[in-house]
Amino acid sequence: MTSITNSTIGIELINDKNWMGGTLYLKNLVMILSRLPVSERPKIKLLGSQTMINELEKEMGRSRETNLRLWADKLFYFVKKDKLRYQNENIDIIYPGFGSVTGTHKLLRWIPDFQHKHYPGLFTNEELQNRELAIKQIVESRGSVVLSSKTAAQDLKTFFPNNLAQINIWRFCSLIDWSEWQSKITQKYKIPEKFLYLPNQFWAHKNHLTVLKALSFLKKKGVVIPLVCTGTQSDKRNKMHFSKILDFIGKEQLEGQVYLLGLIPRNDQIGVFRKAAAVIQPSCFEGWSTVVEDTRAIGRPIFLSDIPVHQEQAPPKAIYFSPLSDNILADLLYDHWPLCNPGPDFVSEQYARNEMNKVIRSTALEFCRIIENTI
Repeated sequence: MTSITNSTIGIELINDKNWMGGTLYLKNLVMILSRLPVSERPKIKLLGSQTMINELEKEMGRSRETNLRLWADKLFYFVKKDKLRYQNENIDIIYPGFGSVTGTHKLLRWIPDFQHKHYPGLFTNEELQNRELAIKQIVESRGSVVLSSKTAAQDLKTFFPNNLAQINIWRFCSLIDWSEWQSKITQKYKIPEKFLYLPNQFWAHKNHLTVLKALSFLKKKGVVIPLVCTGTQSDKRNKMHFSKILDFIGKEQLEGQVYLLGLIPRNDQIGVFRKAAAVIQPSCFEGWSTVVEDTRAIGRPIFLSDIPVHQEQAPPKAIYFSPLSDNILADLLYDHWPLCNPGPDFVSEQYARNEMNKVIRSTALEFCRIIENTI
């Protein structure tokens, strides 16, 4: 078997503001691998646009815990329609294989989830056909594929029972930049000292309405819980969705307690996470929730929809609710909100940080094992 330290992996970075989970997933993968000592990690080539490579290098250069500049190399160029094409004899394997690929290297593919199977109504017919074709090519390839959870692996077996690809489960985790505490984050964004934080893009399946309905119900009982939302305020699959959110907020007179910040810089987002009294993740579907992993890494409590993948993630301070029941959520918030205190909680953060250092190492080594087996 090829030694991992003699192998070179090309990691494709993406820059999609409509899919921040995927963007963070790949950036975190590079950072996680960089935490391994030289004797245990592969060589890395960053593939993608110069903008994304520069952005990642800047982020990692700011962190005291990473040393990407000592070992990363760059390789990129574009062909028409922004499709990536790579040909380099020094690359042994490319992940996640989104680009058009030529060369002698192997391909390790990633299927983020099977959302189109569970919620086909969220996709156009063309999108459904493209997803089916892409996954069919992977499962018929006899190659190697990465899935983010046991839940997704079971979906693959259910929806594609004739799969020939080698299934690997790799559960990603979050890395947090602890280099500075943004003590004035509430002043910067004009948000209250105590708030509930919902860091999801405004897509229909992210389920903001259940939270807003619960807050409206509580407000009528005299309980006002401020809600801070970050994330892209559009859904290309449902262009009227954000307007419906705004209409509901206006109709229920929630304007004074719902703060819509839009897409904010990652470093600011970490500041909001740390300050939040609690996080809420009401999503009806996830492949492996970045929100949950960020919350785990920072040590905050979280109100969490009880979908299978969230139960598989099982963060330590989770309070579960049915994503379709605003009444149950309202009851839980009524009972638990008085016990939630604004952050930062430095004791909880330090404990979470210690635990995550163990997870980061094991996660990095598991990905290296997958690379080694694929090569």
